Amino acid sequence: MLKTNFVIKVFAVVICMCSLSAIAQTQKRIKTIIVDAGHGGKDFGAHGGYEGGLNSYEKNVTLEISNKLVAELRKQLPDVKIVPTRTTDIYQSPPEKANIANENHGDLFLCIHADAVNLKTGRRQIGTHQETRYHVKYKGKGRRRQKISTPYTVTVPTYEYYKIGSQRNGTSIWLFAAHKTSEKLKAVMNNEDIQIESGIDSAYNTIDFDSPEGRIKAKIYADRYQKKSIKLATLVDEEIDKTDRPALGLNQRQVGIWVLQATNMPAILIETGFITNHDDERYINSEKGQQELAECITRAVKKYKEEIDHTSAAAVAKPAENNEPAEKYTDRAKNVLKRIDLTQSDFKVDLYDDGDIDGDIVSVYYNGKNILSNKKLTEKPLSLNLSADPDKTENELVIYAENEGSIAPNTALMIVTEGDTRTEVRITADAKKNGVVLFTKK
Repeated sequence: MLKTNFVIKVFAVVICMCSLSAIAQTQKRIKTIIVDAGHGGKDFGAHGGYEGGLNSYEKNVTLEISNKLVAELRKQLPDVKIVPTRTTDIYQSPPEKANIANENHGDLFLCIHADAVNLKTGRRQIGTHQETRYHVKYKGKGRRRQKISTPYTVTVPTYEYYKIGSQRNGTSIWLFAAHKTSEKLKAVMNNEDIQIESGIDSAYNTIDFDSPEGRIKAKIYADRYQKKSIKLATLVDEEIDKTDRPALGLNQRQVGIWVLQATNMPAILIETGFITNHDDERYINSEKGQQELAECITRAVKKYKEEIDHTSAAAVAKPAENNEPAEKYTDRAKNVLKRIDLTQSDFKVDLYDDGDIDGDIVSVYYNGKNILSNKKLTEKPLSLNLSADPDKTENELVIYAENEGSIAPNTALMIVTEGDTRTEVRITADAKKNGVVLFTKK
């Protein structure tokens, strides 16, 4: 029963993620950006509660930075819909935040947070005070033995206790998935216990990427959004590095971050600074610091959008007529991906785009003849009814990449149907090599 429940649970995850992926396939240009101010309402997040600090709370800092980011994005990207998850101090659970992003069909998710460390406690003497102590002695023996306490007064130090601010500072970018942390942040984490996510909703961050269910989620997400998320995160980190701020790089962690793992789009979480550090806390609470962060993130988003929009436009452009001879595919190396033994002469081949629908265009050659020219791969199949040549030992099907879409290389899912037998082959092709499948009639 337990095994059955687990299989059902994993199957449900796959169906859910695949449904989200189907929506993602229609995404081309960047039309909608979601900006999430971390925490809010009863969820205060991290606290700058150290001696000499501003006593600020993460929920307020993230709201101020997010509001400035929304304004900057709307100013510089007037044709893009900018959707904030919150604009006031209200509580939203992580699933609610993810739902806002998904229901608005976001193309990017930008989550604003602030780092913290577990603060150490210090003490210092602030004076003295008098304490009464006792000299104890005993008189007599046996049952007549008596305890005699004589009081006396001593002067002892008076201490006060306080929290020590962190020495750690800088901005880091966090991504979905696990097992990768930048060397810069590793150095930080070796010395202090960093709270990547703190607050009442930290219980949501429990996905285990070592579990079968977790691996399925990670694989599906990575196929759809990971490359884009890494690209955007890299651009943000580069913009931060151009300022006086320490840029701590791109990072992932073993325990999930709900708003990244549940949003159906490329997503990054920006830890703007350490609220437990004297200089960082003042920076992320200041108008100047908040505006600088908003402008850095906006510049990165603009660069990302320009690149995505450019490649999307190139991918959807009408392909030129192919007037080249069929032999052009011979200029590239052959990458034999699979050999399939046929039990009958006739078979069917269906070709789909694999992963993102990103404008991959292919030509197809069968036994040296061009049977498809400049066809765009989509979620709908390009169907070919083929027959094995009885005079050939091997029948060669070649996938020639006319482009590499917006996400290199050119990838296709081939489904070969022969009677009741169905075989899947994932095809990879680029400007240097063709994807080749060989068919042998038994």
